[in-house]
Formats: sequence, structure tokens, C-alpha cells
Amino acid sequence: MRTLALMLIAAGLIAGCDEKPQTVGDYRGKTDAKPYEANFGGDKAKWESTLRARNQNQNEYKRVP
Repeated sequence: MRTLALMLIAAGLIAGCDEKPQTVGDYRGKTDAKPYEANFGGDKAKWESTLRARNQNQNEYKRVP
């Protein structure tokens, strides 16, 4: 009985050591679009200015009188 339990424990430990590689491999899906292409029609300057304005609205030094 004890040997059976030890063999089951050993089998469980050995089975837990088998790790499959976690690489993406040969992914042929769609490529990622640039962040400014979705909402600003490819206008990178407009996207950057909007982002800068949004960051300034979160500036605590600017908001405190």
C-alpha cells in the first residue's frame, strides 16, 4: 500500500515536470495598426496633440490654484 502511494506521488511529480514551450511560433494573423490610424485617419500630429492635451488635464500642478 505504501509503495503504491509512493509510486503515485512519484508519477505525479514526474508528470508535473513536463512543460510545453510557450512560443507563438508561426503566427500569420493580422498585423497591429498604429494607434493614431483608428480614430484620426492616420494623422499622427493630431493624435499626439490630443494625447498631450489629455495628459495636461491630468496634471495636478495645473489643476491646483
